Amino acid sequence: MFLFLGTNMRFMTFLMCVLLLMHQSIPLSRPQCHSCEQTSCKCSRQNLTTVPAAPSKLITGLDLSFNRLQTITKDDFVAFASLQSLILNNNRIHKIQEQAFVPLTDLQKLDLSFNRLDSLSAGWFESLASLQSLNLLGNKYKMLGRGNLFQPLKKLKILHIGGPDLQSVGNSDFSGLSDVEEVVFDGNNLLSYTKGSLRQIGPIKYVSLGLNDSKLLSHAVEEVLSPPQIKSFEVVVLKNVDIPEFYSIPTRFLLNTVKAGRRLSVINCKLFLIPCTYSAFLLVLEYLDVSDNLLSDIALSQMMCDGNGGYRRLQTLNISRNHLQSINSQLFTKLERLKNIDMSGNTFQAMPETCYWPLNLQFLNLSSTHLTKVTPCLPLSLHILDLSDNDLTVFNMKLPFLTELYISSNKISSLPDGRLYPLLAFLSIRNNNLQTFSSKNLNDYNNLSSLEAGTNTYVCSCDFLDLMRSGLTNHQVTFVDGLKSYVCDSPDAVRGKIAADARLSVFECHTALASSLLCSGILLFFLLVVGLCHKFSVVWYMRMTWAWLRAKRKPKLKKGELEYDAFVSYSEMDSGWVEAHLVPELEQVEPRLRLCLHKRDFVPGGWILDNIMDAIEKSHRTLFVLSQNFIRSEWCKYELDYTHFRLFDHNDDTVVLILLEPIDKETVPKKFCKLRRVMNSRTYLEWPEDHDQIPRFWHSLRTAIKKPETVNGNVVQFDNVELI
Repeated sequence: MFLFLGTNMRFMTFLMCVLLLMHQSIPLSRPQCHSCEQTSCKCSRQNLTTVPAAPSKLITGLDLSFNRLQTITKDDFVAFASLQSLILNNNRIHKIQEQAFVPLTDLQKLDLSFNRLDSLSAGWFESLASLQSLNLLGNKYKMLGRGNLFQPLKKLKILHIGGPDLQSVGNSDFSGLSDVEEVVFDGNNLLSYTKGSLRQIGPIKYVSLGLNDSKLLSHAVEEVLSPPQIKSFEVVVLKNVDIPEFYSIPTRFLLNTVKAGRRLSVINCKLFLIPCTYSAFLLVLEYLDVSDNLLSDIALSQMMCDGNGGYRRLQTLNISRNHLQSINSQLFTKLERLKNIDMSGNTFQAMPETCYWPLNLQFLNLSSTHLTKVTPCLPLSLHILDLSDNDLTVFNMKLPFLTELYISSNKISSLPDGRLYPLLAFLSIRNNNLQTFSSKNLNDYNNLSSLEAGTNTYVCSCDFLDLMRSGLTNHQVTFVDGLKSYVCDSPDAVRGKIAADARLSVFECHTALASSLLCSGILLFFLLVVGLCHKFSVVWYMRMTWAWLRAKRKPKLKKGELEYDAFVSYSEMDSGWVEAHLVPELEQVEPRLRLCLHKRDFVPGGWILDNIMDAIEKSHRTLFVLSQNFIRSEWCKYELDYTHFRLFDHNDDTVVLILLEPIDKETVPKKFCKLRRVMNSRTYLEWPEDHDQIPRFWHSLRTAIKKPETVNGNVVQFDNVELI
């Protein structure tokens, strides 16, 4: 058993040794780049720790920036023999082997910026005879090697060198760079500089020098540029230069440097004055940028020689972010070639009513100047106008040549009138108080093709939502800031939603139509109720109920307290018969009766309905003189109405009917149901056509009036009449 275990132990040891030898003989595999084309690989930001494998021998461009490379070995680029561009910036490279770039004989661009190289070696560049661009900025080296670092680079045209850790520059550090055309040198923390070191680079076309010492700066420029170059120098940029005593820069150097230049920028240098006399040296200047400085209104007037000085060829002037407080357009009036003025970032607050600008001015920037109102001071010749970040509430100035308008971050509540800008192609009105705009607003713009109107507090009406969903395709306008910037603020149902995705109900979308339908429905319902009320005499019942309630509140008169024997209800058209026949017969012939007539006995000035009710209540009988005139009389209907209601209430027989002429019973309104029932079941007194029957008529009528009650419980009857 022990022997068996021992044998197995020896076999396992042998197997492990074989595997270890195999592992040492097989090279480790390299990672793959995820984005390679036929001749280039973009391997940036892939968390690579080693150089990836080459997909083919035809790769000429390799981008390994923003990875985690730390060491470059001599075998990393063996498979990249055709490489012409190698980008290694923003890694963690702290070591490069001497022969790491030997295979790259065709390399033209090498970027090693912003790594952790603490020393530079000439051995890296011995085989890079074709190199034209080299970037070594932002590393940790304190000196540029041991001299002759760039000697092998005979074709080098572009050199970016230096960084925050560079402390010294020696006499031979730049030797061999006689053909360089562009140099960027960061020496802001330089402690030691050997005079004449930069002179070895030779005359160049573009130079950017970062130096804290003003004297060193002037010497460096004079070393880099030859006197003929200074005279033909076209662009001078001084940026972020902190010079407490600006005139400590040698005047000869300054004037010689800029007097032949066409473009001069002095940015963020605490510049507070440029004397008018300097303008005499800037005869060919076309571009002047003095932004982010300390210029005041007086200093600007001095710089521009009160509008009477040089700068005759000036085309662009940038005086933004200074201490200016007024818009003095007369300083620029005589600059006939001036096309662009940037005055943004100053504190103007107000704009003059009238201004005098150069005739050819096309661009004006007045953004962030605290303006609250725009006046006709604006030049009509403008093509581009920027009024962003102010306090404007409205903008409607006629500018016929304007093609671009920037009015974002104000307090404007509506789109400018497009008819004032017939050539406008671009409009930016983001971050205002704009609540909506319509197709009509956009139709007013003849040439508008791009619109920025997001981040406003939009009231999302249905028309606005339809406009958003269509993407303005019907107007050939493009949302430059994207549809997601257009968010609804109201109504509550869609608040916070992107306008292009929001939906409203039919009622909300067609409020006018819905309101019209609702009002029509209410009107139809009202008309229906009125019709029903008319058909079923609801108003009549309400009126009679009110009359009945009023009558109920009065004390009921006893038989002995009644004042009249009869109340006579008749049409005014029948008053002749009443006055000629009825009244004389009943009141003047014995036994005399007392009648109540509305002409004679109603209280003057009283309400007619009250007089009617009182007369009926104070009478034994109500005598109706019926005729076609009676049926058509409005007041007779009131009297008939109330008498009908009394019949219904007391259930007694107090009505005497006289028919002056034949009347169809169906002409009596159906609502007088009890009267109709009485007429259908009893006979009436009819005015006889035969004169011989008249005495009998009067006798019957007197009997009906004087005998209101039954005799021995029986109803007294006469010929052709029934006493009620």
